[in-house]
Amino acid sequence: MVKSGSESPSARLTMPTVEERISSLEAKVDAIADLRSAVGELGTSLRTVVGELRTDMSQQFGEVRADMNRRFGDVDRRFGDVDRRFEQTDRRLDVLDQRMERHFMWMVGIQFTVLIAVIVALMRLSPR
Repeated sequence: MVKSGSESPSARLTMPTVEERISSLEAKVDAIADLRSAVGELGTSLRTVVGELRTDMSQQFGEVRADMNRRFGDVDRRFGDVDRRFEQTDRRLDVLDQRMERHFMWMVGIQFTVLIAVIVALMRLSPR
């Protein structure tokens, strides 16, 4: 340490020597270099983790997409089954409608025939 200033002990200032100052600067530079190295390693590590995360997310999104496609296929198949059932029901209702129409015509025909028969019977029974 280099002493400067006046001779009084209370007023003396101590100043580091050039070697001490250089040593201090070298320590700081070494610390900065270590910090720079650590930041570089952190960046590399971060890139690796982000890459793995992207790969994992891409794989999971692919699995979700495949699962959704499979489920939509199942839903489409079910709707196809429902459509076929409605078509079968429509055909059965058409057959029943035709049958009911035919039976109705028979009933109207029978009722008309009975009405004619009653009118004829009443005409024969009535005095002239």
